[in-house]
Amino acid sequence: MKITLYRYLIKEQIVPMGVCVLGLTLILITGRLLQLLRYLFASSVTLLDIVELMVLAMPKLMLYALPMASLLAVLLAFLRLNGDNELIAFRAAGISFGQFFPMVMIVLLFITTVSYFNTLLVIPFATTAFESKLRSLARAGLPILMKEGTFIDTIPKMVFFFRSVNPTDLSIDGVFLEDEREPRVRVAIVAEHAAIAYSRDQNQLIFRITNGIITRIGDEMKDAQAVSFKVYDLSLSLDDLFGLRDKVSKSRGQMTLMELLEKIRETSKIPGVMVRFALEFQQRLALPLSCLLLGLIGAPLGALFKGKGRMTGVTLGLGVFLAYYIALSAGRGLGENCILSPLLATWLPNILTLAAAGYFWFKIQRETPFGLVDAWNHIATRYRSSPAIRRLPDKDTH
Repeated sequence: MKITLYRYLIKEQIVPMGVCVLGLTLILITGRLLQLLRYLFASSVTLLDIVELMVLAMPKLMLYALPMASLLAVLLAFLRLNGDNELIAFRAAGISFGQFFPMVMIVLLFITTVSYFNTLLVIPFATTAFESKLRSLARAGLPILMKEGTFIDTIPKMVFFFRSVNPTDLSIDGVFLEDEREPRVRVAIVAEHAAIAYSRDQNQLIFRITNGIITRIGDEMKDAQAVSFKVYDLSLSLDDLFGLRDKVSKSRGQMTLMELLEKIRETSKIPGVMVRFALEFQQRLALPLSCLLLGLIGAPLGALFKGKGRMTGVTLGLGVFLAYYIALSAGRGLGENCILSPLLATWLPNILTLAAAGYFWFKIQRETPFGLVDAWNHIATRYRSSPAIRRLPDKDTH
């Protein structure tokens, strides 16, 4: 009997879990690609390149998708059980709500293990490969951005205009360039010829401009300088184009736990720098555990609402995740400003979530009323039964 019950309840959670993970991951990946849309579709990107970028971006995005999917999957499973009166049937058969705890834990522990594996082993590799892929696309696509007779503003704070471009040797005739990367100074370059080349590390794009004039104008338009030149090399970092890190030094997202620990030791005498590595280290450990803690809240929430209250339960579940994310973001901000220690700033949302989960399970097991839920249901019932609502005409009658 127990084995059959265990299989049934686990299956009820696995199906919505898969749907939620897939749906949320696709939404987050789409959002990430939209940030790069301006650059990707301006270059020679194939469908295979986009698929590869999506695969490489998935591990980092799943770090945030899995906790929300855990909460929604367990919540939806218990909303369905409660809506079909199966929870009442279980109680009539002598099965208390507390006996569902092992089945919920089995699913959540599996998802938590997957999240830890993804966070500790997959994300550093995938982040490095993702940035390397973007660099390769930038190197392949930038020559295509050099269109003739068109003002090109794809690169942030820079505008290009080329009269004619030879795609064979990447030579250019008739060059106008405006550069606003330097604060409070606007630089304009007009030249006869230019050629495009890469530096030795393949991370710098070099415009070798010949026979031209550089004009520098201050922000307040009070002074200007004009200098003629024979040869001028303008370097453009490919990292600036896609907002990537320097190729030589790893970003925090690319580091393993051991590398983060080493950085924490190296920067221990520089609190402002050390705290960022410490927050990243603690977040790698705390975020996967939120899959377990948020999922534990989903079961009692699903048991509270049925019928027309299902959407209320889903809304409340989304509110719980939003509150967790706000607490996590606030804790990170307080940690970066050295108001809270990195340990407390990162783990406080998990501690609060654990306390809330324990409270919900205790109330459901004892079958004691929830004051907040009862008040909400009372307000909703009065609203639906009010004369003004009953007098509203049916849209189908028109």
